[in-house]
Amino acid sequence: MNLEPLHPVQIQRFRQMTPIEKWDVALGLLRTARETRRAVLRGRNPNLTETEIERALAKELSCART
Repeated sequence: MNLEPLHPVQIQRFRQMTPIEKWDVALGLLRTARETRRAVLRGRNPNLTETEIERALAKELSCART
C-alpha cells in the first residue's frame, strides 16, 4: 500500500494534539473503517440481516492485521 507523505502542516498539528485529541481521531478513523466495511458487506450480501452483517464484520476485524 502506497501512502502519501503527510504535509508539514499536518505533522505540526499532530504534534500539537493532546493525547485525548489523538484518541478521538483514532476512534473516528476506526468508526469510518467499520462503516465502510459494513457497507461493502451489505452490498455484496444484500440478503444478510443486520445481525449477520455485524457478525461478519466482527469476524473480519478479529482476523485483521496491522
